[in-house]
Amino acid sequence: MPGIEIWENQIGATVFRLHYSADPEKGEGEKVFVPDIKKWLSPWAYKEYLGASDKRKFLQEYEIDHTAVAGELLFHEFTEEATLEQSFPIPWHWTRYWALDPHPRLPHAFLWAAVDPWGDAWIYRELWPSKCCLRWERGKLVGDKGNVPEDDNKFRIKQYIETVKWLESPENDLVCSDGQVESLHLKDKPERITQRVIDYAARGFMDTTDSDDERNMQQRYEDWSRDPIVDYPLTFSDAIKDRESGIDMVNDWLKPRQVEMRDGQFKAKSKLHIFEDKCPELIHQLKTNRHEPLTAVMAEKMDPQFKPRKKRNHLTDDLRYLCMTGLAFIKPVNVKAMSTWSPIYKGVAY
Repeated sequence: MPGIEIWENQIGATVFRLHYSADPEKGEGEKVFVPDIKKWLSPWAYKEYLGASDKRKFLQEYEIDHTAVAGELLFHEFTEEATLEQSFPIPWHWTRYWALDPHPRLPHAFLWAAVDPWGDAWIYRELWPSKCCLRWERGKLVGDKGNVPEDDNKFRIKQYIETVKWLESPENDLVCSDGQVESLHLKDKPERITQRVIDYAARGFMDTTDSDDERNMQQRYEDWSRDPIVDYPLTFSDAIKDRESGIDMVNDWLKPRQVEMRDGQFKAKSKLHIFEDKCPELIHQLKTNRHEPLTAVMAEKMDPQFKPRKKRNHLTDDLRYLCMTGLAFIKPVNVKAMSTWSPIYKGVAY
């Protein structure tokens, strides 16, 4: 029957491959030759081909050709026009999240997100002090674009915490200005981080900068943050590390939708916004994280893989952890309406 292939694989299992041409409604009609993919397509398939944003995905899904995307398919459906924004001070009442991806041999990766009252998420800060970290200089993105070197920058956990403390302090230009703070109780206060998520593999990592210390990395973060010298307590929740579901979740946030702009025009914008001038490394990773390649022989014997190439993906891992938290806006407590009075005896209330 046209459109159906049957063969026996190397372990003796019978394999059926069903092509769309097996359906008369989809396979019949005058064929159209498409030079770009060197295939004859039915009218139905040609219409689907023209509507496909990624022609390689069309070949994979419709023509059952897994080699079409082997080693080339990006993990993230990222478009600069829909996602990138210029930075601004985050309003005090937006809900903030923070993700940490530690590593025993390479610099630790940090990413901050804020959710506005309308449910959009804004990635407003990154920290990844690597030798090859991309950065903006004179309007251009500069830095080494290859793999992370084995002798990359090494910092102590205490230094990371001190840096995070400064980044979240009012001294930093991205922490809201006095004009945005509606309560005297919040002036000169650090950012209010609603949830801090960590790759729980940190509990299996030791810090190689202090080989005689038997505490794992998460313990060190928690202990050092409570040290009187640092005095910036950090409390973590475990990241959800389902890679496939996490990538789907990120892509849902990145998916453009039509949004009415101030001038009345509609424009494709994502629910996830990234500060272009503050997160160059995250942007680079969104553009370069790809699947492990499959050879033609491998594609015949196994399903497509969801493993990433061994490239830089620390900040995109953080992004997955953040998206898997739910990234919801939580209305802050009205500090003005809160009473600061304490009862004379414990347990007494009015």
